[in-house]
Amino acid sequence: MILNTTHLDKEKKILIEDTVGSAKPLLKSIFFGSRGSHRMIIDSHSESFKRYIRATQDSLYASIEIRKKGIILRISANYNTISWLVPFHQLSIYKSTHFSIHAAGEFIKFRMDKNYKMNKSFIASMLEEKSNFPGGLENSGGPNT
Repeated sequence: MILNTTHLDKEKKILIEDTVGSAKPLLKSIFFGSRGSHRMIIDSHSESFKRYIRATQDSLYASIEIRKKGIILRISANYNTISWLVPFHQLSIYKSTHFSIHAAGEFIKFRMDKNYKMNKSFIASMLEEKSNFPGGLENSGGPNT
């Protein structure tokens, strides 16, 4: 589910918590590692994102936040924040020439550069969270990260 979350109202907060769960407690994220990634450069995305992102945009960046039942990919574009809510049971992760995240017919492909290398441990913890969620890694698209 793709939302414009520049201005969060009560309905959007409830929708986010219902879809991907609440945020991890701050103390838990301090002791067990980060709950958010460094930003990564987006090389391509599925058609549904074009509604929110103008074609003239130079470089697009996104960051990932791990929640209890899924992840949130946040994209800053055109002075707006676009959030893609991905529950763990829909999440598929692939690594080939790009690092890509797929869910419900949508995708984002990230450039594999120094930003990807900085996020390797975060990606590993994201896969671990997914494997601990009911359903595990059976829908992950493979362990190639």
